[in-house]
Amino acid sequence: MEKKKIIITGANGYLGSNLIKYFSNLNYDLTCIYKDKIKKKIKRKNINYIKHNLLKKIPLKKIDGNFYAMLHFAGPKNDRDSVTKNKKKLLEAITLDKNVIKFCIKKKINYMIYASSSSVYDLNEGVKNKKNSFKESNIKDNTIPDGTYGYTKRFIEKYLNNISSDKLHSTSCRIFSIYGRNSNTIINIWKKKILKNKKINIWGNKSIVRSWLHMDDFLKAIECILKKRVKSKIINIGSKEKTTLNDIINIMLKKYKKKNIKIIVNKNKYPGAKVRFANQKKLLNLGWKQKIFLNKGLDLIEF
Repeated sequence: MEKKKIIITGANGYLGSNLIKYFSNLNYDLTCIYKDKIKKKIKRKNINYIKHNLLKKIPLKKIDGNFYAMLHFAGPKNDRDSVTKNKKKLLEAITLDKNVIKFCIKKKINYMIYASSSSVYDLNEGVKNKKNSFKESNIKDNTIPDGTYGYTKRFIEKYLNNISSDKLHSTSCRIFSIYGRNSNTIINIWKKKILKNKKINIWGNKSIVRSWLHMDDFLKAIECILKKRVKSKIINIGSKEKTTLNDIINIMLKKYKKKNIKIIVNKNKYPGAKVRFANQKKLLNLGWKQKIFLNKGLDLIEF
């Protein structure tokens, strides 16, 4: 069976590098785009790395072949500290995204998976409806997203929606909180600190709610979307677990039999939305199922 060719941007990022590792083990030939130095190239015959700054237009001759799909996961970091400090870089991401989209159209790549974000949802939505998960249809024209990062992601979602499907069909994945073996999330940081009996810092307050999905389940979701070339323009990718920061700490303390861990709450640090958790209905309808929940996922984290 002939391998399908796909392009993955953001080859040096956390999501992009994991996508490369995952899809290189499946029946695909990968062209992987990175901006600067690549941390660690995976040396396989079906992987080709190309260096290019996506803030500049991609020359058609630079990437040869006919491609089945574009997996666009390049962009600025989505950690709270970076989002707060680097508004200029966040706004530059619109240019970057448009360059990739225009390349797809010119190259006649008919399908694109775009890495959007749960930050497109209204900051106060979860506060108003604490029992209801975030549905894709909840976002309206007057929805105010979470800061500059949320604004840029929503802008590109709308931009893609306005492109005719005979030119480019796309699925924007609204990605909620992802953690895994080598990520730098609070899940990983807190586990490491708890095991070493070190203090834990919390931004905002302990009651903040998130929807943490393990990387392995995330990768399966992207594979499912790609295989079915999903017709839905927007789809959530996130856990159905509704977990407070305090819940996470208590699970770890109990799991690793720790008691005297100092917890410092920094109320002056902006934590983002107070409540944010995913509705999975669209993903479940594709045949995808979440298999790793937080209690098991913690054991899969390595240092």
